[in-house]
Amino acid sequence: MRKSIELNKVKKLIPISLKGFSQVMLIENALSGALILLGITIHSPLLGLMALISSIVGTITAHYLHADKLAVSQGIYGFNSLLCGIAIMLFLQNDWRWLITPVAAIMAAVLMFYLSKYTAKWKIPILTFPFVVVTWIGLLAAYQVKGLKINPEFVATSPANWNLPIEGTPHFFLALIKGVGEVFIIDSLWAGSLILISLFVAGWRYGVYAIAGTFISWLTAISLGVNSELLNMGLYNYNAVLTIIAVGLLFDDKRNFPLVGIFAAATTVPISAGIELLIYPLGLPALTSPFIISTWLFLLIRKKIVQRL
Repeated sequence: MRKSIELNKVKKLIPISLKGFSQVMLIENALSGALILLGITIHSPLLGLMALISSIVGTITAHYLHADKLAVSQGIYGFNSLLCGIAIMLFLQNDWRWLITPVAAIMAAVLMFYLSKYTAKWKIPILTFPFVVVTWIGLLAAYQVKGLKINPEFVATSPANWNLPIEGTPHFFLALIKGVGEVFIIDSLWAGSLILISLFVAGWRYGVYAIAGTFISWLTAISLGVNSELLNMGLYNYNAVLTIIAVGLLFDDKRNFPLVGIFAAATTVPISAGIELLIYPLGLPALTSPFIISTWLFLLIRKKIVQRL
């Protein structure tokens, strides 16, 4: 009897943890999460395994913190944890990352739990803020601790990549596929393709939002003179994809969505430039911070407008 109860808990834990993958894209869909996990696993089986473990760890942590049961069941406490797990596995290069990965997952879930109590009053979603904070702190610590070696392939985007003559040919579809993959810090056509498919599986509008967000940020980045190689890697559109989905889902007045969503997606590009200029001397990547700032900005603007009406 006891074994059947434990098995039942595992059966619930796996779908919830898969929802954590879809929640990165602001979607609650276990099937979409499974497709995203598949894409990550095809890119790197080890990375896929550690991402799944991180999502499970985040979910279990939230359970023991007595977090809101509905939020836990929706995978809300898994997505920041799994992003932290992916970041640790990619950015660090030593044996310690096996221990650091679950610790980072726990930290992300704990941070989200306590921040939720405050942001709920302001009706502002936390989004990927815990992931960004935990990852930045981890990288800063790694630069100071000799035992934590930074992966030599990891290079923070330099502001020198802005305002350069565009070399080569920008490819929209390449930027689209790789851009959605970069949401998970992965440069892979396979992963990007499956993540894009997962959006359409959840609902056609999510896929359309991703395409629209990519196109808007793509044009904005070109007008600002971004290096084509970095543009084709999707480094300047993944924040726009997240932002246009967030604004499209969180703004109640759908009549204003086309204009507001387009503007919100476009602002992620100059915001990325400003953030990268600010944190580049520290050797940190922007990650999803432009998405957070742009979404919070437009939600606050919406709140002010509604109060005046």
